Amino acid sequence: MSGVMDAWEEARLPAAYLARHCLAGSDGRTILNFAQWTSSEAHLAFAADPRNQQALGSAVQALYSADPPGRYGPYRFADRRDGATHYFTVTWYETEDAAAARSLADELTERAPAVPASSAEAAEYFYVGEDGRQLLVLAGFEEEPGGADLWFRPFRGLVRPARQVRG
Repeated sequence: MSGVMDAWEEARLPAAYLARHCLAGSDGRTILNFAQWTSSEAHLAFAADPRNQQALGSAVQALYSADPPGRYGPYRFADRRDGATHYFTVTWYETEDAAAARSLADELTERAPAVPASSAEAAEYFYVGEDGRQLLVLAGFEEEPGGADLWFRPFRGLVRPARQVRG
């Protein structure tokens, strides 16, 4: 995981790059590699450039990509309660199309009153797959989620510094 982040920190990043975060799985073997770009087109152009493939390829060569990889656009955010997010669970839903994915996200968002106040869940982030056939839900928690299910904690991130505006 460090090798992936090292490669990104050393790469010449285009203006369309916003951020990348690696989250470490509770099983000690799984990572969630989460990148943010200004658009899908900008990321595709960066990934298609042979220089970028060579610079970053060796760092990710040993990683195994599990389903569902892909591009997702942010759709909704549900603030469940005040508190900082330190851990995440990830859930994917297969849907018929983008309208169904958005509808499912809306339904899941509306269940907020059913979440007990004692729950450590602080927020949920909903992302619709670029092809419209998946809904990705990141649930954020203040404390380690209980149970045997896989959860993630932040490992390392790389965020483009904000540009200063001269006045």
